[in-house]
Amino acid sequence: MDPTFAHPLWIVAGLLLILAGFWLFRWSRRNSAAGEIAAATTEAAINKLLKNPPAKAPAGAPSPAKKRAAANFRNAMAQLAGIVGLLMLITGLVYAVFGIFYPGE
Repeated sequence: MDPTFAHPLWIVAGLLLILAGFWLFRWSRRNSAAGEIAAATTEAAINKLLKNPPAKAPAGAPSPAKKRAAANFRNAMAQLAGIVGLLMLITGLVYAVFGIFYPGE
């Protein structure tokens, strides 16, 4: 049996897809609605402990409707990135396994 791999480029492509999938999946978890709620809860608890009043919005700040629309778009893109990241993880694993075990010509 030959000790080399039949398709080393498939293995490298698989590993790159796995890394990109992990990156996208982590980014999507950080920018989801649950992450937003957790960050707001943590900030409120810290402000309560430090006796800081909540910050008031400056005069030129965007309206709450615009902020909510941006948050909804970010949440939708985070969900899409999570799905794409998961698919990239699966595809990367398949590429790496086929690169190792698929026999060459």
